[in-house]
Amino acid sequence: MFLAIIKKTVTATEKHPAYRNRHVFVVQPVLPDGKEKGDEWVAMDCVGAGIGDLVVCGGAPGVARELFSLELAPIRTLIVAIVDHIDYRDIVTEKNES
Repeated sequence: MFLAIIKKTVTATEKHPAYRNRHVFVVQPVLPDGKEKGDEWVAMDCVGAGIGDLVVCGGAPGVARELFSLELAPIRTLIVAIVDHIDYRDIVTEKNES
């Protein structure tokens, strides 16, 4: 699992059935203090997140298959939570209320 910021929406004209009626985003992994770390990932939203949200991403083999009751679910990373705030040692970050 990792923290990430949602950067962009992924749009496709043809989708695997596992992606129908679901949002797919490009996410940027971040450290608890908000600094970017590593490469961007593609992740499917399970919680109603949107661009700019701080989220928790994860997934293990078979989780998407179980979650969506699909025989073949080609989904590697799921957005599983929207983060309201982080208390980490002396670092406190909060979701911007816009």
